Amino acid sequence: MLELAAGVAIFLAASLYAFHIQTAIDGGLTAAGRMTQDQHAGINTVEMTKENMKLSYRGSEVLFTLREVQAGGFHIFVDGREFRSGSNPEELDLSIIDTNARYKTEYIRGTDGEVESIQFVKER
Repeated sequence: MLELAAGVAIFLAASLYAFHIQTAIDGGLTAAGRMTQDQHAGINTVEMTKENMKLSYRGSEVLFTLREVQAGGFHIFVDGREFRSGSNPEELDLSIIDTNARYKTEYIRGTDGEVESIQFVKER
């Protein structure tokens, strides 16, 4: 009887410990998800309904958009500073971008409708 009681006690302690570990892991994953939620490159998928509507991006989203510069898709302007198409984003001076600020965005399109450049202007 004593062995059975000890076995049940060990089983309950191990189950409680596993539950505690699972709760800690779940909390960590939730916190990591919240921290990186606004850093996902595709987070802003807005269906445009008006031509004059301007989108607003966070500074971290502007940084992720700068990855498109390396692909050579288009030029990007941030507060008047140009980041040329085809340049390496790791060699650029990104200190002008405030990751906590909001930026108004304007897409400049060519005659064929393709995006030629994107202009980000910090909201004041």
